Amino acid sequence: MKKTYFSLTAVLLAVFLFAGQALAATAIPRWPQPEWFAQFASRPPVQEEKPEEKPVPEEKPEKAAGEITLTAAEQYVFTAINQERVKRGLAPLAMNPELTRLARLKSKDLAENNYFAHRSPTYGSAYDMMRREGIRYSYAGENLAKTTAAANAVSLFLNSSTHRSTLLNPRFNQTGVGIYQLGRQVYVTQMFIGSR
Repeated sequence: MKKTYFSLTAVLLAVFLFAGQALAATAIPRWPQPEWFAQFASRPPVQEEKPEEKPVPEEKPEKAAGEITLTAAEQYVFTAINQERVKRGLAPLAMNPELTRLARLKSKDLAENNYFAHRSPTYGSAYDMMRREGIRYSYAGENLAKTTAAANAVSLFLNSSTHRSTLLNPRFNQTGVGIYQLGRQVYVTQMFIGSR
């Protein structure tokens, strides 16, 4: 009888453990990251031209606002975000070369140190990075995406209420976009600042 009791207990324990793992695998993360939203992104936002799908380091840079040089992927994100802002009655963001430089550093750091978070083990937060570089602001924010193409990053940002509220924040008037590719993974960092 004892042997049967222990066998039944072991079977029940295995069933509960398996059910718990299956439930955990399908549960919505407590703080969803952009890669979690990728499962819902069926297509990139409507666009007239399809961006080049070359790896970021090999792309030829394009001139953006002023003398700032952006890759084609960075230009795509910058343009798509500004189109969304204008469509919603907001002023477009100006490209800030220092924010672009910091955003590129952050994207490279994400890839090379294999993490995905707003706080970098190397640089700290985006606010820490900006302060160290002497960038003055009244308001600041950051959006991150880990995906396979710049167009997907824009979709992720727009389909996430938190990221969308950051890029549509009327207090922001400047931005920087930095993209780094490692293998098939594309890391996108967009930093925002605004002044009173």
